[in-house]
Amino acid sequence: MRLRILCFLLLSFLLLSGCNYNISELLGVPAKSSQGELIKAKIYFTDNQTLEAYIKDLGIQQDGKVYVGGSSLNYLYDARGNIVGSYNYQRVLYIKIVPEATKESP
Repeated sequence: MRLRILCFLLLSFLLLSGCNYNISELLGVPAKSSQGELIKAKIYFTDNQTLEAYIKDLGIQQDGKVYVGGSSLNYLYDARGNIVGSYNYQRVLYIKIVPEATKESP
């Protein structure tokens, strides 16, 4: 019983002390990803090409790169958040958000 109280007090102290200790790792709960929510989108380019993939932002991404002269590099993701490609935002005509397919229960 004393061991449980001691563990509870220790965890309470860690939480209240303001340290950045990740308690979820201690409890075995996976931490949320630091990356933003992915948006399924269809990208229309100026050369009449289209591409459907997941992106982070509708504009130039925060982790994207902007080069001198106006070109830029943004990343494309799969549904799991893995980078599968990149595109030049300067060549984008517009981006259309594609709604996720929802499973309907019978």
